[in-house]
Parts: sequence; C-alpha cells; structure tokens
Amino acid sequence: MILSHQSIRQLLGKVIFNYVEDNVRENGYDLRICGERYFVVEEGASLPNKKARLREIVFKDLAELEPLKTYLFESCEEFNTPDDLAILITLKSTMARNGFLAPPTVIDAGYKGKVFVAITPVYRSSLAKGVGTHHLIFLKLDQKTERPYSGRYQGGIVI
Repeated sequence: MILSHQSIRQLLGKVIFNYVEDNVRENGYDLRICGERYFVVEEGASLPNKKARLREIVFKDLAELEPLKTYLFESCEEFNTPDDLAILITLKSTMARNGFLAPPTVIDAGYKGKVFVAITPVYRSSLAKGVGTHHLIFLKLDQKTERPYSGRYQGGIVI
C-alpha cells in the first residue's frame, strides 16, 4: 500500500527528520540534497572486490556537474524507518525533464540516518544546495519484517 499525503504528514518528526512540510506531495515526499560535500565517481568499480573511487568536492551553494559523470549527494532529511515501512526513491520528473538520470533505490525497513543519492546529468548542469531532486514513495509492508536493515550503510555511509 502506498501512503497518502495525510499519512506521510503523520510521519514528519517520527520517521522523517530535517523535513520541509511543503515537500509532502500528493502521495510522496520530495527529498532535498545538502551536506558539506558531495562526491564524483572518478573510477569504475569491479564488484564485489573493488568499490568505485570517489573524489570529494566541497558543497557550497551550487554543485557544478559535468555531463555523464555520476555524483553522490547527501540528503538533508534523516530517516528512522520502522520495521513495517519501506521507501522507494525515484527521480523527480522535473529533474528527468531537465536531463538528469538517477537509478531508483530503496530505503529498507529498519534503516536509520541520512541517505546518499546518485545523480548523473546528461548535459553540463548545476544543482543548488537544498533543491528537491528525488521523490520518495512510502510503502507499508503487509507486516513488520523479521529482518530489518542492519547493513553497512546504516547511518549514511557513502560507498
């Protein structure tokens, strides 16, 4: 079941922290990018043995992005996801219409902390700190999971 506007509003301050109330949409929430730094993927991975090499960039007011490079941004929002809720992260349609790509991903039940999202511009572009880039869709599980997230990315680890 996908949560409605009014159900998502009830999650503010309980599941979603550092939120903007106006970012609660009809049936989702618009995630913003923040942080003191962002990262560009500089060298590919050879999974599972070798992760991609990242270069850190100071995030002042504007991130200048080169075409077809992947960038990782920290969310402004933090999450304390209960064991009966998962969150699908998709690219906002405004971003897609302006030449950005992003893989869909999931915030698993039991995850706590900020998240890092990947964005790839097709053209030379820029993004302002605090801009909404991703649309979150909240999915109620049929019951509490017996296996809540407790993996290595708990708390907002980059890669």
